[in-house]
Amino acid sequence: MEKRTIASISATCGILWIFLFQNMINTVTGLWASIVATFSGVYAALGETIFAGTLLVVTGVMVGVAVFQLLTKRFEIVFTAILALLYLWLLFHTLFRADAGTRGINFNLGTFGERFTGDPLGMMWTIVLCLPLGVMVQLVTKKIWQTALGAAVAILMVEGAQYIFSTGVCDIVDMLLGLVGVMLGALIVSSALLDGWSFGVDRHFLAFTK
Repeated sequence: MEKRTIASISATCGILWIFLFQNMINTVTGLWASIVATFSGVYAALGETIFAGTLLVVTGVMVGVAVFQLLTKRFEIVFTAILALLYLWLLFHTLFRADAGTRGINFNLGTFGERFTGDPLGMMWTIVLCLPLGVMVQLVTKKIWQTALGAAVAILMVEGAQYIFSTGVCDIVDMLLGLVGVMLGALIVSSALLDGWSFGVDRHFLAFTK
């Protein structure tokens, strides 16, 4: 694929992300408050309107650059590290801050159908949120069974911590969705490695080569 085509696709993804991110801010409980708290100094200096606009544009540009690097199979190390930190922050917010003050246990698999018909996008978001984690772990372990075992243990610990510290409901459906997300990410990496792709460092880039 030519770089001009890749650039056009990347720009489109960045623009679409701006609308998606605005919808996330509107619908994800406590997300905007967490963002403001994290960047309180910048927020105070710019004001709400300029801060919000700048945030949307900057994240849109970052998504566009990330898509460009994904399609060219070369990831700048510093940029990738920044994306990883932002992802881990979002993961932490979703797991431990979005439902702060909530506590409960649900081991009833029958609620899967209710949630699927009532909140399919929420279930999809849980899978999508855990998918990059599976990619990162699989790149380190190279063995899918180790990723599966580690994911299962980590998910049990996270769900238990949510109950203990009253930051969410210990939910069997969330456990399964999280495990599915991690394993899908791991499957992508495992399939790529089996197809002959390799992952390594080329100067200041992380590169996939075949």
